[in-house]
Amino acid sequence: MTEVISRFLKKQRLLFCSVLIIGLSGCISDDVTIKKVASEERFEYSSSMLQSYDKLLPSSINLLSNFLLNDLYRNHPERLLEKLEKLYVIEKNNVYMEVLADCSLNLGQRFSSDPDTAVRYYLSAVLYSYNYLIKLDKVESVYNPSRLVMLRVYNLALTELFSYLDRKNIGNGSGFELTAAAGQTVFFQKPDVRLKVDVKRIRRFRLCADYRPVNLTHVSHRFGIGVPLIVTLERKAEDSGEIFADNMVLPGTLVMDFEQLPENKFSSKRYTCRFIIADSRNSDTIAIHGKNIPLEQDLSTPLAFMAKDPMPFNFLFYMMRPGETRKMQGLYRFETFDPNRIPVVLVHGLMSDTRTWLQMINTLRNDPVILKNYQIYGFSYSSGNPVPHSAFFLRQALRKERERIVKAGYSTEKFDRMVLVGHSMGGLLSRGAISGSGDILEKLLTGNGACTLEQALEGLNDEQKKKVKQFIHFEPLAFVKRVVFIAVPHRGSKLATSWIGRFGAWCIRLPEEVIRRRNSAQFRQIMHALGVKNAGITGIDNLDPDNIGLKFINKLPISSKVPYHSIIGNNRESGIPGGTDGIVPYHSSHLDGAESELIVKSGHSVQKNPLAIQELRRILLLHLKTLPENKK
Repeated sequence: MTEVISRFLKKQRLLFCSVLIIGLSGCISDDVTIKKVASEERFEYSSSMLQSYDKLLPSSINLLSNFLLNDLYRNHPERLLEKLEKLYVIEKNNVYMEVLADCSLNLGQRFSSDPDTAVRYYLSAVLYSYNYLIKLDKVESVYNPSRLVMLRVYNLALTELFSYLDRKNIGNGSGFELTAAAGQTVFFQKPDVRLKVDVKRIRRFRLCADYRPVNLTHVSHRFGIGVPLIVTLERKAEDSGEIFADNMVLPGTLVMDFEQLPENKFSSKRYTCRFIIADSRNSDTIAIHGKNIPLEQDLSTPLAFMAKDPMPFNFLFYMMRPGETRKMQGLYRFETFDPNRIPVVLVHGLMSDTRTWLQMINTLRNDPVILKNYQIYGFSYSSGNPVPHSAFFLRQALRKERERIVKAGYSTEKFDRMVLVGHSMGGLLSRGAISGSGDILEKLLTGNGACTLEQALEGLNDEQKKKVKQFIHFEPLAFVKRVVFIAVPHRGSKLATSWIGRFGAWCIRLPEEVIRRRNSAQFRQIMHALGVKNAGITGIDNLDPDNIGLKFINKLPISSKVPYHSIIGNNRESGIPGGTDGIVPYHSSHLDGAESELIVKSGHSVQKNPLAIQELRRILLLHLKTLPENKK
């Protein structure tokens, strides 16, 4: 009976806390998501870059009519390809190669209900279009429209070819053969994966063409050669300690390369090819047979895929059960590590997770300067924990990452120019990274000198004493060179003292070590000396304007060496100091020492506001200009 009542109370607690989601909706995860489309909609993916492609090109229609080949196209397509090959050998006219590729692609579509037949035509389309692009296309004819058409034929045919192989579970393998419609045999070697990640961490390749981002305000998609892929990864590498974000993916581009080119007489009927998985995050072009060709890039669809199938109410669970979600906490990456790029570390707010940053990341990545010079990290934590507790772990995680980089033999020159971006509660954590404790915390522990530190820590073992001293004595992190505060409640929010806030604090189950610390004689003694009878220490408690923890954070001096900026929301009008974003009032977000302050018309989710994102972009570009090597 007791267990039944316990389960009932737990369900009621979760149900009631769902009300808190409505009250604090400004901090909830981003609404970016993704939808899967039907296979017949794949062609629409590429047509967003050029005109629609649902029938033969005019040049193909003309040539079929001129040589009375329409009957072959309708009834004997394989004989048609043989005829066109012969015409090409006789005249050496590139138009025949274009028509071969175009007809093959359309025939593949015609036989879409018979995949085993369709794939033979798609393979032919790849072969012919590749031959045109690599061998026949003249580089000096920059405005040749046939080049664009052949790039598109190549991409569309390769998309369908990869989809077929993936369904057959042989797309990532090697040592298999396929026969093209005109009889050429193509042998596939082991794929060449050029991503900056251990291939053992790659779980699967997916076609971007099978998905459409939802609610992204910006689309980062550039036309070129290849098929954009979504590369899903394992979250953690046990050997290196490197952690990626939840549902982490990388953008890749698939290119099919042939070892030798078809001869003019098509005498060779056997070809060897290889799939190349290019790193489209770090490469704009790809070299094939001595030609440098622009690479097709899609940075938006893979990013939106990260929002696919999130755990229901995961942000709420993380807040309510800090002890049970510890494995999800810490520093993680949104991309592979590059020692030549400056880290931008994003620290989310109350009841948030990875997805809260996707809109911002997607827009920033479209700027080529930022894409080249910055790499994005995130810091995940349970916002149910005390803010000083989480700030301590942020500092610890950043130091450990630097130690890991040094141990791996990389230069820390770029890492030591780090930028922190904190939204809401995350800004309070970020503030702790550029502040020094001085003797403030020690005085708090010793009752302002009523006893020595050793006396205050009496009863703790050596390891516990070491942790406490690390917690109360800290300096600004020297490698953090700039901070951006977004809708940060430096002086708290009255929502924390409302019935929703109090109920939310009640819902939180703190980790056992935090509870023990709160119930310790030392803690009670200090609180009694300060005249505090009931000291709430959850993350929500720390947002109370009168909370002792928040007051302590505001007493910590920010390093004079670190410039910081404020981006603040006003839900009524922009550019006007005052008002509120619905959760944090202006007087709480404002800092007198900020190098810049921008007020945008927005609710509390300021980090998703396009103007706020553009302001962060401006700050990051400014940060580059202030670096020693860029000063004139």
